[in-house]
Parts: sequence; structure tokens; C-alpha cells
Amino acid sequence: MKGYEVISALKSHLNENDIVVSSNGNISREAYHFLPKPQVYLRGSMGLPVSVGLGLALASPDKKVIVITGDGNFLMGLGSSITAVFYKPKNLKILILDNNQYYTTGGQKTVSSVINYSKFFNSLNIEFYCSKRASQDHLDYDLTKFLNSDTFSILHLIIKVSKKDLENIPWHPEEIKERFRITLGS
Repeated sequence: MKGYEVISALKSHLNENDIVVSSNGNISREAYHFLPKPQVYLRGSMGLPVSVGLGLALASPDKKVIVITGDGNFLMGLGSSITAVFYKPKNLKILILDNNQYYTTGGQKTVSSVINYSKFFNSLNIEFYCSKRASQDHLDYDLTKFLNSDTFSILHLIIKVSKKDLENIPWHPEEIKERFRITLGS
């Protein structure tokens, strides 16, 4: 499956109060075009999706926070991911879309292929994690289990290298923040 197909399928699994934090680059563009607006679209913030999601999850325990990140962003922010594992907020869900590339910046390889994600997540005592190749046949089931788990959870999906030609997000980061702040009612 392609990353934008996973993001598009996610839409039917989201509730009105869910918060989505999307990593910079193609993932944010895809979230902007395929998911309800506004959300937290990170721009120029490589490695920060999990830390932003963790902060929102701790500040808003009554809302589900779904972080959508690529493998490069996840690996760059690994320290934040370990911190998230320490706090394990039940409302934090991390979706890793792994194409083994920094696709937005030109397709440079990441080191994702050397990690056995199942062993890694198990070593961190994460109650709910899943690492597998994304499949159309199982995606709805995987997303349902992941999003409805009663605990901090991670879903690592191996996806095909692909890109949907989409326009950039037309909002400046300050406008993204302001629109999202209004949505939160703060």
C-alpha cells in the first residue's frame, strides 16, 4: 500500500475530538488533503512529531492524539519516542509509515531496514504495538485495533515508495497553530 492510501483510510476511523499531528513533508500534505481540518501539520520540524503529540496527549487526556510520522522522522526523534514510552499516555497513538526513505527530500535511504521493530517495541514493554507490511485486506482491522486500544500504542506499517501530487498546505505555521488553537477552544 501507499502512504496516502493509509492516511485516506484513517479518515473513517477518526472521531470528532481526535487530534492528528502529522510530520513535515508529504505526510502533512496528505493529512491536510485527506483528513478533517484543522490538525497539527508540522512544517520544517524534522524529528518532532512524537514530541508534539506527547505534549498534546499529556495536556489533553480526554482527546485521542494520533501522530502520523515517517520512518526518517521517527528515527530522528527517537529520544522523544523513548520519552513517550516512559509516560505511556493511553490517548497517544503513533502511526509510522515506513518506506525506508526520506522521500520528501529526494529519496535518500533511512536506516529503518536494520531495525527489527517488533523486537524493539517489545524491549520497551509497549503493551500494544504492531509492525507489518501495510495491506488493503487488513488495514481497517489494523487501524481499528490500534486506535481503539486502551493503552499507548504504536502501529508501524511498511509502505510502498510513492507520492500523490498535492499542493502544499497554504497556511503559514503561525496560521496552522492559530486555527488549531481555535479548534481546541483555547
